Amino acid sequence: MFRDALRYPFRTDGDRSALDVVLIGGGLHLLAAFVPVVPLVPVAGYLVRVLDHAARTDRPTFRDDASPPSFGGVRSLFADGLAAAAIVVAYLSVPLVVLVVTARGVGLAAVGAGGPNPAVGVGFLAGSTVTILLALAFAYPLPAALTAYARTRSLRAAFEADRLRAALTDARYFVAVGAGLLWLGIAVVLAGPLNRLALGFFVVFYAEVVAAVLWGRAVNDRSGG
Repeated sequence: MFRDALRYPFRTDGDRSALDVVLIGGGLHLLAAFVPVVPLVPVAGYLVRVLDHAARTDRPTFRDDASPPSFGGVRSLFADGLAAAAIVVAYLSVPLVVLVVTARGVGLAAVGAGGPNPAVGVGFLAGSTVTILLALAFAYPLPAALTAYARTRSLRAAFEADRLRAALTDARYFVAVGAGLLWLGIAVVLAGPLNRLALGFFVVFYAEVVAAVLWGRAVNDRSGG
């Protein structure tokens, strides 16, 4: 499946060039360097389409014939992108709040300490550890939640425990989430030096599509698709 995911962004459909999707997505990432946030909303909406396609297509068809969706339909792209952003914020808000409270508490303690205080460092370490664990716990269901939204276009579906449980307890989902995050991490590392030629933006988008394919396929496999 990983090999299929790597090839997926370059598959053609009709008159489209094999590079069209990557060029548009990478171009939107590049535009976001000059116009913050807004160009990334349709990118998120497009990734929702990829999740939906990967999760709905049966394995033989996906392996042999599936090609990525187009960027057509700007309104639906923005609607799906905003919905995806809301889901991400909802899932990550708890660890973010813990991080802010921890940082604020440590800052106030440091100001009031009047000198070096080992307790402040211990408190910050403990708070940071809790934040990391919470972030992992809340981030792990995110791919399944986003896929649930992609398949139903219902925000409620992204938070239904019964709908998500089958994927979250499956080893293939665990592997897919790890592989997708690893691939995204590699792309981010490569993007730095490549952005001297503005290529890193395209590499990051390509990695995002690959990760979305892996996550959507993992949910599909778990549901018997």
